[in-house]
Amino acid sequence: MLSKHCLDAAFGQFVTILKWVAWKRDVFVAEVDKNYTPQICPQCSCETGKKTLDVREHICPECGYTTHRDVASAQVIRNRGLTHLD
Repeated sequence: MLSKHCLDAAFGQFVTILKWVAWKRDVFVAEVDKNYTPQICPQCSCETGKKTLDVREHICPECGYTTHRDVASAQVIRNRGLTHLD
């Protein structure tokens, strides 16, 4: 009954501890928006459209970049994090 609430609290506590440890070690940490990452190409930043869960490969119609869907989403999150540095 309380498992979802405990999971939310645990993840929130993890983020709080992570920020504190990063501050103590003088390391940069930023939260980025995870939404719509499968719909954006990490190479050219064009929107590729909504994909169903059975589509496991990211293929950009603009630049032709091809990779696994999860890898492309991780690269988009990385790119969003790097924009916080500027």
